[in-house]
Amino acid sequence: MENRIASTGLVIGVLSLSFFLLGIGRQSYPVFDEYAYVSGARSLLSGTHDLNPEHPPLAKFLIAGGMKVAGDNPTGWRLAGAICGSLTLVAVFLWTYLLLQNYTLALTAAGLTLFNNFLFVMSRVAMLDVFYFAFVMWGIVAFTAALLETSVAKRRVLIVAAGATFGLGCACKWNAVVSLAAVALVAAVLYLRNSHDLRKVGAPSLIFGLVFIPIATYALAFWPLCHRFQMPFTAGELISLNAFIWHYHVTCPGNPALDSRWYSWLFRSTPEPGLSYLMGNFVVVWGGFFALLICIWRFCKSPALAEGLVILFYASNLLQWVAIPQQRTVYYYYYAPAMFLGVAIAIALNRAQAQHILGVRLNLLILLAAIVFFLYCYPRMAALEAPYDCMFGCWG
Repeated sequence: MENRIASTGLVIGVLSLSFFLLGIGRQSYPVFDEYAYVSGARSLLSGTHDLNPEHPPLAKFLIAGGMKVAGDNPTGWRLAGAICGSLTLVAVFLWTYLLLQNYTLALTAAGLTLFNNFLFVMSRVAMLDVFYFAFVMWGIVAFTAALLETSVAKRRVLIVAAGATFGLGCACKWNAVVSLAAVALVAAVLYLRNSHDLRKVGAPSLIFGLVFIPIATYALAFWPLCHRFQMPFTAGELISLNAFIWHYHVTCPGNPALDSRWYSWLFRSTPEPGLSYLMGNFVVVWGGFFALLICIWRFCKSPALAEGLVILFYASNLLQWVAIPQQRTVYYYYYAPAMFLGVAIAIALNRAQAQHILGVRLNLLILLAAIVFFLYCYPRMAALEAPYDCMFGCWG
């Protein structure tokens, strides 16, 4: 079975990457926030001056790597993002399988995530969210695998791997710290309850893996930046760089024409024209929200790891915007929470009493409905040229 899971993950990665790359350069100009990050990547390549210091450097280095491979053109800007999008999809498949041990439902979760519109759009633009969340998702996979592993030594290695990937996520965008905090909370609760034999791993190993390693990994991600711009790689310099990031985000006024409150994202029914007509797939984002309510109800009756984790990661990634002192909040920030909705549907289906409707499996019906909605949105999201851009109507 392990070989089957590994080979399926590889196929999912290759096929989704091919799908994301198809026509990725069709939008020949920077869209939405791409200009800032492409400019930052260009400055890293030239070594002249960091033109985008308001974010940590790792994602911009990855964008620059794509530009080094494919050139300073739309394909080069977006190549690394497409790779990270496909890695995210593989991680969703693996995580769902770890939680449910059900191959069919893991494929269902991957399919719903692929056709959730968010992953397709965000994997085809040079913006930070697809980078940081790819690391976050693999950190979640590593941590969940550690909970289910029987070998103490392997569990410790997985905890360290989880901490490192969360640190890399934070080095792309600070929002990754929210999922790291959620993981640390789960680890603390399970340790105190001695659930999943977590005390065998040991408190020192947990603290080392989930506190020291993320901080060290995050700090080391600044070394190439300091080296590139001939700055000292010291604690004082790191504090200065990060103080600027904090100050920028708490004072940035935002754009009233684009900004929206977090609660308006849940059932939004109009696209974001400036960002490839981004609009969540109603089947997944609305159905996924209903599935989360089912998971909450089940968890209250009988706490289980799958329901508990999907609720926690969705809620923490959404409700962070209640606490973060940032004035600018835009619709694409829903990307991270939305990535858990396909998994929530799969988890809700796992113990559903009705598995078939009119002789057809319920998971297949939901997936087909999601595909139909995705195809309706595809011409606009993929920036097809006339008359194909409006083959299903010029909505938005």
